[in-house]
Amino acid sequence: MSGCGVLRTMMAADYARAVAYLDRARLPAYVSFVEQASARGIAGDREVAQRIYVRTSDGAIVSGLPPANAHVIQSNGGDSENPFGKHRFFESNCYVPKSEDQTRWNGQAALRFELQPTCKDDNGITELYVDPQTLAPIAADGNVTDTDDSNMTVAIELRYTTAGRYSVPSSIRAHAVGRGWLFWARERAEVDYSGYQFYNAAEYRRRQASGPS
Repeated sequence: MSGCGVLRTMMAADYARAVAYLDRARLPAYVSFVEQASARGIAGDREVAQRIYVRTSDGAIVSGLPPANAHVIQSNGGDSENPFGKHRFFESNCYVPKSEDQTRWNGQAALRFELQPTCKDDNGITELYVDPQTLAPIAADGNVTDTDDSNMTVAIELRYTTAGRYSVPSSIRAHAVGRGWLFWARERAEVDYSGYQFYNAAEYRRRQASGPS
């Protein structure tokens, strides 16, 4: 194998180790977190924080006590920006690494993967930043051009944190900038996730029976 082939193999292995942290199969049966959304532009708005419960096997937002054979569970806040939803913001299997280099992200040392999309409906992610020692994900970002308005571009960023022994999203950020004949727009939106708790099926049933916290 040539030197370039060895580097590509090593890079692919590093990427596989990094995105393995995000494998939903690593999580317990249920996860809950506090979600709070905010927006800034001409006017600012901040929503009331709410605790969301998610079934990790399929990303369904759940509430109440599901029967053991339930296939559909009542949604608790259908407009939630659920980071564990069926179609996740960063689908790691829709990208392959083009390059890998040492850099800094938000003041901390990081290993950066430049990504190439492999799926038709990718979310425009172009870079994944990971811890250079553990390869745990730190952030993923990219840019999306509005298909209906080529003058509107949205910079997107997904940040990760470690909760217990799991790598989970800590925020999704979007910064939209655009120009038109009679307008100029700059809007920011952010959804923060905190207060993570994890449960197996029995723990989830006990928690729901005693009331959410």
